[in-house]
Amino acid sequence: MRRWLPLLVALAWVGLWVVALRPAVGPANDAYRYASATLELLGETPADAQQAALAAYCRDQARSDARRAAVNPLTIDKPPRMAQRVRDCIAKYPDGLTPNKPRYEAIFGDRPGYPILAAPLVAVLGVNAGLSVTSVLCTAIGGLIVARLLRELGAPVHLAVAGQVAYYGSPIGWWGSYPLTEGPVMALTVAALLGAWWLTRRRIMAGTVLLVGAVAVGATMRHSTFLLVAAGLTAAALLAAATSRQHRHAGTFLLAGVGAAAATGIAVTAKVLNLAGAGETLQDKFTDHFTRPDVADPWRRLVDLNVNFWPQWLQQELRAPWLLAGLALGAWALMRRDRALAWVTLAVAGTGLATQVAHPVTGQGDRLYIAMWLVPVVGVPLLLASRRDAPTTGGSSSWAADSTHPIDLDKDAADRVVADRERVRRMPRVVDPAGVTHPHPDRPVRR
Repeated sequence: MRRWLPLLVALAWVGLWVVALRPAVGPANDAYRYASATLELLGETPADAQQAALAAYCRDQARSDARRAAVNPLTIDKPPRMAQRVRDCIAKYPDGLTPNKPRYEAIFGDRPGYPILAAPLVAVLGVNAGLSVTSVLCTAIGGLIVARLLRELGAPVHLAVAGQVAYYGSPIGWWGSYPLTEGPVMALTVAALLGAWWLTRRRIMAGTVLLVGAVAVGATMRHSTFLLVAAGLTAAALLAAATSRQHRHAGTFLLAGVGAAAATGIAVTAKVLNLAGAGETLQDKFTDHFTRPDVADPWRRLVDLNVNFWPQWLQQELRAPWLLAGLALGAWALMRRDRALAWVTLAVAGTGLATQVAHPVTGQGDRLYIAMWLVPVVGVPLLLASRRDAPTTGGSSSWAADSTHPIDLDKDAADRVVADRERVRRMPRVVDPAGVTHPHPDRPVRR
């Protein structure tokens, strides 16, 4: 039963989305663009796909408006007139949902991965349900990967599930319930984290395949995000090798090489295919989605905007400092547990910070930096596990011993750690010429 608990939790979260989150999720402008692209993949003409996507958006908008009106004292007695709301919404956008400038539409045209992924469910369930269910299932899978990672790190089942629940309960889960790329992108980011961790544990083949696959698929959804992931993991591998002797091995250096190759490949591909880069997204920001003339100094404006943004962001976070506290506790626990684990987790979480720096806007801020929540999601359960393993009386913590001798991940047997420690304790001992005693399974103790 314990083995299936993470899957049961994932199914419970999907059920929670059906009864609680789905009604509360409002319409998303970006979802209209993904819907249109998905319908084109399914054979619709561009005009028909745009019209069907607009109708789906307007139905969501009408439902959201009726939901708000039902709790408004001034409109509670008025009938919602859903059909009329939908017709009015469609009539408001005869040329498609705004903003609809070609340069703005091209940004979403560079992200074919999500429409391709969602196409089967959209064909079966329709536009709104198909996109939403795709994102929700990807978010559920992301939580399962987190639970797997925590189990391999030695966390007991209940703490691994706690990390999974934290993944669902954080903004990762909330934005992962929208018909947007956040669900699959975060699942692939966590998969890349697991692959990187495997490489630092010398699981060369599995780690390489998972890391390369996650980054390659993720780049088709948001190439800029996975360019940051690949570059960050390269830096993390080099930091791990520089700060920890035990991580100076082929797996860590392969991680650095794979990350560098992936980052270079994404950058070159974006250049060859003329995908929207940082300069274009800055112009999008400072021209109100290309409805105004381009600005001459977007980078200076970005710096000025960040100078003004971050003090306000900090003031806002201090009102409910759960993220700040989680970052501090999680980073501390990760550093105590394993340097390589800490660096790779901070690297992928840092993509959220980098995204917020590139888009220092107050609207949907927690959507932009949701990757930062991976630090508390992974780190805090490990901190609780360290407290659980700590001795109640004198003596050193077994957690400290684990930090220098990581668990053999090939066994996937975190629940047998206690038995393994007892077996080592009972082994005969051998004293080397330097006078240091070691456990030896075959030789008697030399006296």
